[in-house]
Amino acid sequence: MSATKNNIVFIGFMGSGKTTIGRTVSKKLGRLFLDVDTLIESRENREIMDIFREDGESYFRNLERETAQLLKSSVDNSIIAVGGGFPTAVENIQELGYIVYLDIDFDFMIEELKKSKEEFSKRPLLQEVEIARKIYESRKEIYQNSCNIKYEVKNTDFVKIADEVIGILKREGVI
Repeated sequence: MSATKNNIVFIGFMGSGKTTIGRTVSKKLGRLFLDVDTLIESRENREIMDIFREDGESYFRNLERETAQLLKSSVDNSIIAVGGGFPTAVENIQELGYIVYLDIDFDFMIEELKKSKEEFSKRPLLQEVEIARKIYESRKEIYQNSCNIKYEVKNTDFVKIADEVIGILKREGVI
């Protein structure tokens, strides 16, 4: 656990369930839930896809770093879901809190996201699946090296996953 923050931060590739599982965990624990992508969209008054298209990925990564600084300085005892590339852009992510890596198989994730055209279409880096696969592979080690615990997502029963993650957090003495 971070010496200064009592947050639980969900990381992982896009489509791993960070937001849904994080929101479920926050409800079960009675904590505030924050989604970094939603915070950025609110601040910019536009969607992530538009930020990427209009200003590029480097601009977006800078927004993530700025948001991380804001969270580090002002948020405690919360559940935070970050975007898939957040750990690649933000140094010392552990300063935000206890890091839970939701590890999901790439092909399983693609199959699940394609069930919802809306979910699939709002993810700019998934529009070219083979490029996305390379990004996925390049980030796995970063996620692994950034986390306190890794949870393998093998289904979409997010309530069950949230309960299992809470159980792990209790055994680890985090909550």
